[in-house]
Amino acid sequence: MTSRARLARSIPFWILVVGSLATAIAGAVMLFDRLTVMATALAAGTATGIEVYVGQVEAVVGGILVGAGLVGLALALTVASARSLVPAASAAVPAPEPFDGPAVHSTSATASPASTAGSGPAPAGGPAAHVTTVDAAGPAPALTKPRVDASDPEAPRP
Repeated sequence: MTSRARLARSIPFWILVVGSLATAIAGAVMLFDRLTVMATALAAGTATGIEVYVGQVEAVVGGILVGAGLVGLALALTVASARSLVPAASAAVPAPEPFDGPAVHSTSATASPASTAGSGPAPAGGPAAHVTTVDAAGPAPALTKPRVDASDPEAPRP
């Protein structure tokens, strides 16, 4: 599961696509309607100044709308192409559940001898090894779930 929404679910992307398509269609209808009226009136010889001069301006506006719609569709295609190049984010790793067992004390093997005097002999793991002791409050409870190291990519996930 990715942490980002897919492009197909993006509302701004679909607003761009639908708005661009609607603009291009409205411009095409306006352009062809005005050009048809002008051509018919000029061919019949009944053209007035409004049909000819205002019709030209309206046809230009229709052409601009078609161009703007095509630019918007090209932008939507560019966004979709760019989104396909971005790698998917990895799934979020859930935080481990807290352990309510007895208190565990961990000290480094490089600590002073006075701080580890009651913890038993030093481990053979070298200076980075840790000594772990459990409080004498009672026996350690049985774990119902194994602890998962979040940094281990091959560890089983719950």
